[in-house]
Amino acid sequence: MPGTVVATQYALGAVRRVEFACAADAADATFPDTVIPKLEGRLVELITNPGAVGPTDNYDITLEDADGADRLQGGGLNRDITLTEQVAAVFTGTALHPWVDGDEVLTLKIANNAVNAATVKVVLVYLPD
Repeated sequence: MPGTVVATQYALGAVRRVEFACAADAADATFPDTVIPKLEGRLVELITNPGAVGPTDNYDITLEDADGADRLQGGGLNRDITLTEQVAAVFTGTALHPWVDGDEVLTLKIANNAVNAATVKVVLVYLPD
């Protein structure tokens, strides 16, 4: 069975969430690279929650722009196999949140997994401007 990533968007007052239900391929353990739904505003945090069959320990999540730059500033690297983890999306060495323009194409990538049919929920929290 091929890997899947399904996005659901939520509005919680002024805060917005995009939740991704991700499942790795049952034969080769890969997650598909997924263009995320359009969003505009400041990225606030990344939350990851491995499923009952978690990915390989220290799997990586990036949110890449058209130039291949990780808009999460490395905050999605080395995620835990069993624990829900939450990290602020900020520029390195600052408290400034990365801005995303509504016309940008961003791709969610999950790498360094070797567990067939692994699952993980990925949540992007942002503040629209």
